[in-house]
Amino acid sequence: MKRFFSILLVLSLILASSGISMAASSADKSLSKLSVSKSKSTSSSKVYELFPEFDAKIADYYVFLPKGADSAYLYMKPDSSKYTVYCDGKEVDDDDDYYFQQEDIDDEDQVKIVVRDKDDKKLDTYTVTFFCGDEDDNDEDYLDSLSIREKTGKDSYSKVSLKEDFSKKTKEYTVSIGENDYDGARIYAEAEDSKAHVLINGQLLEDDYLDVELSKGKNEFTVAVIAENCEDSQKYTLTVTYKGGSSSSDDKAAEAIITALSAKDNNGNTISLSPAFNSGKKNYTGSVGSNVQSVSFYLTADSGTKMYLNNTELSNAVWSQNYNLNEGPNNFAITVYLTGDTYDIKTYSVIVYKHAAKLETMVSIQNMNVNGISKQLNAYNISGSNFVKLRDIASILQGTNKQFSVGYNEATNAISLLSGGYYTANGQENKALTAAKEMMISIQTITLDNQVMGMTSYNIDGSNYVMLRDLALLLNFGLSYNSATDTIQITTSSNYSLN
Repeated sequence: MKRFFSILLVLSLILASSGISMAASSADKSLSKLSVSKSKSTSSSKVYELFPEFDAKIADYYVFLPKGADSAYLYMKPDSSKYTVYCDGKEVDDDDDYYFQQEDIDDEDQVKIVVRDKDDKKLDTYTVTFFCGDEDDNDEDYLDSLSIREKTGKDSYSKVSLKEDFSKKTKEYTVSIGENDYDGARIYAEAEDSKAHVLINGQLLEDDYLDVELSKGKNEFTVAVIAENCEDSQKYTLTVTYKGGSSSSDDKAAEAIITALSAKDNNGNTISLSPAFNSGKKNYTGSVGSNVQSVSFYLTADSGTKMYLNNTELSNAVWSQNYNLNEGPNNFAITVYLTGDTYDIKTYSVIVYKHAAKLETMVSIQNMNVNGISKQLNAYNISGSNFVKLRDIASILQGTNKQFSVGYNEATNAISLLSGGYYTANGQENKALTAAKEMMISIQTITLDNQVMGMTSYNIDGSNYVMLRDLALLLNFGLSYNSATDTIQITTSSNYSLN
């Protein structure tokens, strides 16, 4: 039973990533009613909540049973008296008042309801999956973070700010998404308790997000958090106002954008850049070993554009010359011009960090301020760049529009960051640093919004430190340096810039 449920979840995630609802396409209204209750009753006090609410077109449902409940009554009425209903292979008819008692229910048990016509032809298969609470389970039922990203490409999304700052006790949120060509968004919702269940419009989340289609106008999404005990719960509402798709691709003005970007080292090895390339994303980062001497780039753009890399003109779809690398960060500025009737210019940046042959570090003595407020910078300076703990910066940015949460995914052995997420302090943030004793290049995987990111990082005395500039680039906040006061300045209202 549990193996089947795991397979079903995998199928659900595959379809969800394609913008397809598994449930919406798998039933043809052969049931007119479906409910699950404590006894043979349709009283609201006896009925368990069904996720999603029953809709004859939806085939898959979830029910949460509190501690001590290991049986339930399923009420399933066919749409026609000529139809026959089977529950777990047993016929259920009017003699049973269309009730079926399921006993000895274990966590993640699944019940199959099959409807057949008068010719014994299968019409639909509905499923009800049960989750069971235990007396030792947690009762935490709040969200830790809620955010949304609009779809900007086939596999790319851009963050859209909520009109209300997220707080776990604020239950209603709104956001506006402008005109685009994709009619889609990705909603991220993460519970405070990693073992709690999160559902968006009744769809169970397995990866902290759900891809949704948007209609023009208001789109309402209900985010339900069911505690691990399957009894306590909270509901949040997210209202997305969408202006709709662009009227026609012919109406669009031409843009100065690159359509592809790749990099390789002098040995011909591909350099992995983060984030994954998308013409709408302007900043990228990557790192190479100490044995790499140079890097070259491959870029493409539409006709009518000119591209320059560090002021040297590039040919379209041809590998550039080799650019020598120094230890530490190497900055490359790409400028794209569109000439003709429509003039446009855009800039992209790439940071390629070269690890030093001999790893040396010192405690940074620079100052730092965030949005004009002085903060303590606890960082190690390596090859001229500051490296910081993720939790230190997360705690400093908490409450700003660039806040992010920090977690750990045991299944993938990855540090997981969620932009817009609420950071929960553990009391170890922003401790004064001492001289490093042991240092090595870190191989710890880091994900941002469930995408693997190639942040330059080191393991120093057992803790991971990432390059502050990489973090600014990927979270898109302003980072600058005031040489007169020797101060690192973070401005969350500004976008990241190479300069």
